Amino acid sequence: MELTERQQQIVNISIDLIAGQGIQNLTIKNISKEVGFSEPAIYRHFDSKYDIIMAMLDSFQDISRFVLTETEKQELDSMDKIKKFLFDRYQRFSANPSAAKVMFAEGIFRDDPRYSQKMLDIMHQHASTMQNIIREGQFKGELRADIPAREMFRIIFGSLRLLINQWCLADCNFDLNLEGELLWNAVKKMIT
Repeated sequence: MELTERQQQIVNISIDLIAGQGIQNLTIKNISKEVGFSEPAIYRHFDSKYDIIMAMLDSFQDISRFVLTETEKQELDSMDKIKKFLFDRYQRFSANPSAAKVMFAEGIFRDDPRYSQKMLDIMHQHASTMQNIIREGQFKGELRADIPAREMFRIIFGSLRLLINQWCLADCNFDLNLEGELLWNAVKKMIT
């Protein structure tokens, strides 16, 4: 779904509110205060808070889908494709820590099965594409073939998730890109 400029503004404010105050404080009233227009004006753009959160998750999914599709199409070896996607995550989240705090705090979406399912769909999208890249790399001898693609994906992306969670918990106090590079070098040794 293509968002209007005003809808994107509401989504961005919502991300910041969730990251800073938790999902329980994401109310139309609080969004209205932050955006600077009335509650009825919010409802002209979204029918409900649920629709705002789903638009936020859809936006995250659309960005990931685009990056994954572009990465998969490029004439790179599997290691470079994996690295390209990982470092896209590090760069995007370094530029927008609120998005990282929301996307990597799945617990905030557990109370509503619709949100949980959406988060799971996003994770499955990542897993499917990256496992295809991993299998291709294993077939070409670029990656270890003795680790199933699903487990290799979990090793690679589990380490990314842990690093980003640590960064968020440390109030973004270290260089995520630099630490991501160090982590990538270690993971690369394990999977090649």
